[in-house]
Amino acid sequence: LEHREWPPEHRPSSACDLLRHSARRAAAGTLSMCGAGGSVGPSLRYKAGPQVWSGKRIRDDYELQKLLTDWEKLGVSFTGAMLLAEGKDSVKDYDRRYDEWSTTDTIVGVTGIVMKSNGDGWLYLHLTSAGFKWEHAAGSYRRLTQEGPGGIRLKVVDSSTRKYAVGDVRGLLEEQSGCEYADGTKMEYASFAKDLFNGVSEKRCEGVKTIDVKPGSNAPT
Repeated sequence: LEHREWPPEHRPSSACDLLRHSARRAAAGTLSMCGAGGSVGPSLRYKAGPQVWSGKRIRDDYELQKLLTDWEKLGVSFTGAMLLAEGKDSVKDYDRRYDEWSTTDTIVGVTGIVMKSNGDGWLYLHLTSAGFKWEHAAGSYRRLTQEGPGGIRLKVVDSSTRKYAVGDVRGLLEEQSGCEYADGTKMEYASFAKDLFNGVSEKRCEGVKTIDVKPGSNAPT
């Protein structure tokens, strides 16, 4: 896998510097064409950033947009998604008025999203206090659940088999471009992957959900 990060002598000192740097790279870059029936090579991008991370910077990531463009030209789409996190807390409740059980789910800790393509591996997006990371690779995604820096281990906390297009991902990145992510605020770093998962799956990964209990079965415990 290819690995890139900011060289120390060129590391931006502010969010504005980061945005200007991305704009210069996008203006200077050229878009390569993939061969018919081919695939886009595996890649990994990691960009350290300021304490507050702009959704606009994620949307404008040149290499990520290039990958999505190449995928569109190849006719690649997505067949599902998995939300990774450190954990998930679930609290069950019974409403006697409606004879109804529900559960309130809360995603805990660092998050990331794996989006499975229909023939060219998977795409992983991940935003933390260390910065924004995206990775395109083939094979098993399970190494993403191995213990990483700081002893953090992620696991699959929600999944979806809903199909969606590259344009849907672009649209969601556009929707989130106005967000400013920072821990200790309403828009924590973990919100990025959770909101992206909610968008591609068209379901909520957190909040109150009704539990269907079949007649004669035991209530949830």
